[in-house]
Amino acid sequence: EFKQSHFGGGAQWSTSYGRFGVRAEITRQDNRFAGSLTQAQFDANPRQTNTPNDFGKLDSDRYTAFYEQKLGAFDIAAELSHRKKETEATYVSSFGTFSSHYDSKQTQFSPRVRHLAQFGELLNEVVAGVDLARWNRVTDGTYDTTQRSKAFYLRDEIKFGGAYQPRLAAGVRRELFDKEATDPLRAQPAYDVTQAHNAWEVQGSVLAAPDLTVYAKAGQSYRVANADENGFTVAWGVPLKTQTSHDVELGAGYSIAGVKLDGRVFRHNINNEIFFDPTAGSFGFGANTNLDPTRREGFELDASAHVARDWQVSGHYQHVKAEFREGPNSGREMVLVPKNIVTARLAWLPSDGQTADVGVQWVDEQRFGSDFSNTCSARIPSFTTVDARYARKFGQWEVAVSGLNLADKHYYTAAFGCRSGIYPSDGRQLKLSVRYDF
Repeated sequence: EFKQSHFGGGAQWSTSYGRFGVRAEITRQDNRFAGSLTQAQFDANPRQTNTPNDFGKLDSDRYTAFYEQKLGAFDIAAELSHRKKETEATYVSSFGTFSSHYDSKQTQFSPRVRHLAQFGELLNEVVAGVDLARWNRVTDGTYDTTQRSKAFYLRDEIKFGGAYQPRLAAGVRRELFDKEATDPLRAQPAYDVTQAHNAWEVQGSVLAAPDLTVYAKAGQSYRVANADENGFTVAWGVPLKTQTSHDVELGAGYSIAGVKLDGRVFRHNINNEIFFDPTAGSFGFGANTNLDPTRREGFELDASAHVARDWQVSGHYQHVKAEFREGPNSGREMVLVPKNIVTARLAWLPSDGQTADVGVQWVDEQRFGSDFSNTCSARIPSFTTVDARYARKFGQWEVAVSGLNLADKHYYTAAFGCRSGIYPSDGRQLKLSVRYDF
């Protein structure tokens, strides 16, 4: 059972000096934890639970203020945001009752400036900015983790004129992190570390032929574990390492007479991937870990076309090969990654205020979340789902009805043991919405 109430609202003002506004997102969730199932239990009844007395709640508040102003060829902007999250959970078993509670807060300030300049047929855009953030998490009023970061980034993009319309862009980011964890029951901090990380990207495109654009890009990215992830690791007081990735992508796009075709090939070499390992930690609960080096490579194809006056079809195909590059599982497939995903959609777009579309998605089988050695003889089965939406406008009003998994397919994508640890995905979902634009 799941209950949620959500409020989202905001206001903005435009003056001769610029534009500014505020936003608020407030969410309250209460839900029972159905727990996981074995494959036999899922086949018998995917709606059953072995943990009917487990429950929890999540309260989340996010407030944002922003300001934008144009000064000649410069656009300046700044955003200040604050998020507070409170979670509680209770688990009941034959060993007794266990409760957990933690609060987390994050505040971020992000000013930036953009400059646009035209030199004949050359258009140059420069964007520079700063991100300042502080994240704090307190668990059960004792274990306290704090993370501070400050980053600077710069990006420049040049668009040339002429028949080939070449475009070049490059960007860099430098970020410093200070992490600290304390426990009143221990004399020394659990950890107190400082880290520095760099990210960059270079990309370019050119009109190789009429209606045909080709592009290439390469870069390095990183992801730092947040306070929540560092709060559930294998060893107490040992923060996760930073995940880094070296990325390369080549692609081409073709568009003519209502037909669009896009294709790209990619490769991501990832080090210290941050991942939930169900085999790690004690008591069989798993933990957040850094994996041995992995790789994801493959290609994607997108196509769309107007097949009649008010009808459009589109499709997407993705093929991914994900495997370990080093370590004891070198050459073996990565878990919880489907090799193939195919999506097809049909849209009806008349000019009388009505819109409708229906989509079908097929997801290939994938390995269970604990099968790093690829020894489990079974895999998470492939599945097909159908969704649709119909909307009608009446002046400034729009009424819409939408549905997900319309065939009420029983399937799952989260499974953390071999034929076990299965968390069923949602069944049929229907939604009626009314919107007023002003």
